[in-house]
Amino acid sequence: MLDTLLQSVAVRFNGVADKGLIPAVFLARPNRFVAEVRLADGRLESVHCPNSGSMKGCLKVGASVRLSRATPHRGRKTAYTWEMIEIDGGWVGINTTIPNRLAAQAAEKRALPIFRDAYNIQREVSAENHARLDLRVTTPKGPLWVEVKNVTLVENGTAFFPDAVTVRGTKHLEVLVEKVRQGEQAAMLYVVQRMDAERFAPAHHIDPVYAERLRWAQAHRVAVCVVQARVSPEAVVLERLLPLA
Repeated sequence: MLDTLLQSVAVRFNGVADKGLIPAVFLARPNRFVAEVRLADGRLESVHCPNSGSMKGCLKVGASVRLSRATPHRGRKTAYTWEMIEIDGGWVGINTTIPNRLAAQAAEKRALPIFRDAYNIQREVSAENHARLDLRVTTPKGPLWVEVKNVTLVENGTAFFPDAVTVRGTKHLEVLVEKVRQGEQAAMLYVVQRMDAERFAPAHHIDPVYAERLRWAQAHRVAVCVVQARVSPEAVVLERLLPLA
């Protein structure tokens, strides 16, 4: 039953409005927010990179990528958004907004254990210390606060987060612990957007402070949920829960 519910949670790219994703080849990432690609017709294009992490292991020159068309608006300088890249024969979803959309759907459908009794889902809600958390849902036991993270780094079958030092991510853990101290519920939700992982662990070798704070948050009753998503040019679909190593 859980697998069926999970696999009903998806972000699809082949609707009438977006007309599917556009193939290209990755060339470079000159800064955190821009990637250089070559389109199928040979044109070189600068595209928006919706991922501020290091993207360690996901910047293979010459790899196939897929782009979505951007909605034109004032201040938008790029016509496309980078959605995924093919690494070692599998697609990796690099767009950090996709996990938030999947999380909101999962809460609405009660498709994950942390959302078993969820209703009244709110997104991007202000919390303590000028922080914003990704989700606030109501449950019979009171509010549940959830922070969602995208995971793209996999080494030897283990998915790791973060892929670079994250002071902001550590702050989110502290805010979640404060919510628990106030008598509310809190959870971290990690969405692994690739299928070559068998387990998840905090990346102590990259950011030991974050790794230690995650264990500390767990000890203070912040729930940790890790879910793997199957990524393809057609859709990103939740697939299964992963264990925490």
